[in-house]
Amino acid sequence: MPRVIHVVRKFEPAEWGGTETHLVALIREQVQLGWECEVHAPREKGTDGTILERAGARFRTFRARYPYLRMSPEQRAGLVAAGGNLLSADELAKLCVLQADVLHLHTLGRLGGVVRTAARARRRPYAVTLHGPVRADANVVESDARRRTKGMIDVGAPIGLLLGARRVVRDADLVFVLNRAEESAWRKTRKAKHLARVAHGVSLDRASEADRREARGRAGVGAAPFWVLVGRVDRAKGQDLAIRAFSEAPSDVHLVLAGSVSDPSFAREVAALIDLSPTRERIHSIGGVPPHIARALLAEAALALVPSRAEPFGIVLLEAWAEGTPALFSDVGGLGDIARNTDAHFGLVPPDDLEAWTDRLRALADCAREMQCERDAVRSRVAAHYAWRTLAEQIVEGYNAVRR
Repeated sequence: MPRVIHVVRKFEPAEWGGTETHLVALIREQVQLGWECEVHAPREKGTDGTILERAGARFRTFRARYPYLRMSPEQRAGLVAAGGNLLSADELAKLCVLQADVLHLHTLGRLGGVVRTAARARRRPYAVTLHGPVRADANVVESDARRRTKGMIDVGAPIGLLLGARRVVRDADLVFVLNRAEESAWRKTRKAKHLARVAHGVSLDRASEADRREARGRAGVGAAPFWVLVGRVDRAKGQDLAIRAFSEAPSDVHLVLAGSVSDPSFAREVAALIDLSPTRERIHSIGGVPPHIARALLAEAALALVPSRAEPFGIVLLEAWAEGTPALFSDVGGLGDIARNTDAHFGLVPPDDLEAWTDRLRALADCAREMQCERDAVRSRVAAHYAWRTLAEQIVEGYNAVRR
């Protein structure tokens, strides 16, 4: 049986996101396609691979370090949550002795360099999936990295150079991207080498009534209608835009923000915005929730908001639609691709444009017919275009082409 080792920068169910959803679904499908799967993740306090093991994978952890001086506990927590160019001699040693037909990276940076080095040492092919914005939104990535490491001294750069951290994508045997912009940004670098755009799938199984009741309880809205934004608390996800635009919401609607904090300084900014908002009594920030509760919140919501400034794919949009919930979402990255792929233009809003978001929310009172048409259309739209099996087959086809 062929074997793949997936390597991720974190796997903490309390901080669930699109990468975690992708990985669990991919492994479940790869196992059914006859592949033996193993997942490696850094050993952190919240690391738990139980859900991966239930999907059919073996789960291992490795020791890792964030190579920075003058790093506060809060800064370290932010690096763990959002990726902080970690290093691991332990993982390098593991990958150099474990058997695998393919190594599959779900991160970049120095951990990517570790995998690249192990793959070269053992003459194995390796694949990379770019789950976040890399080149297509390079300004967002660079400003985010500067903000997270401000005041710290990076002592890991020489090791990263030795590991070829900056060549991880260039040298990979397989590269999978999630949107057209990222594909275009890498085409010249990859030249004739493999570069494929893939799409997430989504489960059409609806949230249970029990989960929906629990979700409402966590949201603290009682029986009132609410709009929801599900995503990590990070400038790229646009919680600040949603809070500011919510001032134009109908007086009976609440706003629920669900997601773990990946940027503590931005989280403080969000908290301050809520405190200053004239609608603060109807805004509920409930922190991170497990995936089944995230789906239930999307099911219970009257509207999902996805005001991202950068989004490589935007699986939360598909999850909202799979629950029959309309959405407003930024015309950026993978979100724009989804809209054009499905001819779904009702929910598109210009990215990072507060006036546009405010106008759209104000106009919803006059869009009852359009909203109902969206509710009627969204589930069939997802079913027709997005399936995990399609994703897995495309990736396994790539594996088979490069296996040695």
